[in-house]
Amino acid sequence: MAGVRDTLSGGTRTSIGDADQVIQKLLKAPSGLAEVYKLFLDEDPVVAMRSSYVAMRVAEQKPESVKPFTKDLLKNLELYTQQEVRWHIPQLLVHAELTKAQRHRAYEVIMDWAETDKSKIVGYYGFQAAADFAEVDEVLLQDFIPRIRKANNSGAKSIQNRCKKIAKQLDIAL
Repeated sequence: MAGVRDTLSGGTRTSIGDADQVIQKLLKAPSGLAEVYKLFLDEDPVVAMRSSYVAMRVAEQKPESVKPFTKDLLKNLELYTQQEVRWHIPQLLVHAELTKAQRHRAYEVIMDWAETDKSKIVGYYGFQAAADFAEVDEVLLQDFIPRIRKANNSGAKSIQNRCKKIAKQLDIAL
């Protein structure tokens, strides 16, 4: 798919620009996803944000689309420093088929983001992905419960609302 980077560039980091065009093309022909995933680390923050947004939107409809990129996502976790990319990485990783070791690594990094990134949106999606990982892993659940309680007590209103939904999902008391 020629010109993906050009299609995703221009405008601001809070706009999606022509991302929907790219999403529609990728839903029909997912071979272009490799280029999109590489753009998560693009020097242009608009391109990086939109590429991660595109991958996340494709994954919502085709969760299996994440599988070929799981190793790269995990390898690059520490390199994803842009908050808008951090919004989307947790939403991608919940669709990946992770081994126990991979799940633990993803959980640790995403929890760190959720607890330390100044973006409340990073926290919102990070806590949700961590909850999804903890739901299928008792070790993570035991680590997660005190951390989600702390976030509920000290977090912003949006984080507290997410904590309440997570508590219901995991059937735990806050």
